[in-house]
Amino acid sequence: MKFFVFILFLVNIFYNFSLKRKNLVPVKFERKFLFILVIFTLIVFFMTFKFSSKSILDFILAFSSLVLLFSIISSPGIRDDGFNIFMGSTTIIKFAPFDRIKNIKINYSDDKKTILSLDVFSNSYKLTFDVKDKNKIENLIANFL
Repeated sequence: MKFFVFILFLVNIFYNFSLKRKNLVPVKFERKFLFILVIFTLIVFFMTFKFSSKSILDFILAFSSLVLLFSIISSPGIRDDGFNIFMGSTTIIKFAPFDRIKNIKINYSDDKKTILSLDVFSNSYKLTFDVKDKNKIENLIANFL
């Protein structure tokens, strides 16, 4: 069973990172996500050490869950033909082509962030980018606006 879960994690990780490679503008890796990743790492390895059979497969599975979480956090972004977004209900990053997007709003915050609000797949999503990518973002979505 553990091996099956490990294979599922690997498939998901490789899929997310394959979408990430196509990003022209990646999302900003914020401190809150780093905090979540650190806390999750501590909890996962504590639980693996305390409650598992301490086999190498248990620790590999724990590490792969951390890599999966990192792939979920870091894979959204803007491609030349659309957006990679985290849906929230699944661990798989979803591609949203420009023709499926109903609305895009750009907000510039004071703390060096560019926030895009997307209406796609009957839902609203927010992607946060670094302000240094402002021109690149505007050029990529210029045809949509």
